[in-house]
Amino acid sequence: MKRRIIIPTSGAALLALSACASSVSPDSEPAWSTTAPPEQREHIVITGFECGDNCYLNYRPQDRPTGERQTALCSTGICADWFTEQEMPAAYIGRGATVTLGIGQQVDGGGNVMSDDFPEIKGIVLDPEAP
Repeated sequence: MKRRIIIPTSGAALLALSACASSVSPDSEPAWSTTAPPEQREHIVITGFECGDNCYLNYRPQDRPTGERQTALCSTGICADWFTEQEMPAAYIGRGATVTLGIGQQVDGGGNVMSDDFPEIKGIVLDPEAP
C-alpha cells in the first residue's frame, strides 16, 4: 500500500516561487547581453603610455605591486591629449588611478579592424597627487 504525503503550502510561498520563473517577458529583451561584457572598475598604477595607430595605457593592478604589466586601449579625454603630444607627462608614471575597463576595437592606420575585443580604458579618474 502506497502512502500519499501531503505537505501544506502557503499562497505566499507559491507566489515567491513563481516570481523566480523568468525575468524576461516575451515582448522585451533580456536584462543581460552576450554581445558586450559589462564594464568593470579597477584601481591601477600607471606604468607607461605608447601610441601608434592606437594609444595604449600600460598599467598594473594596484593590489599586485609585482604584478604583470597590462595594456589597454585608452579612449578617454586625457589620453586624447597625450595622443596629440605623442607622449604622456613623466609625472603620471607610478600614479594611481581608478579606471573603467571595457572592450574596444583595435584598428590599424587604414581604419581596418584588427581586433573586436581588445581591453579598453573607457574612463579614468586619477588619484590625488601625494603631498
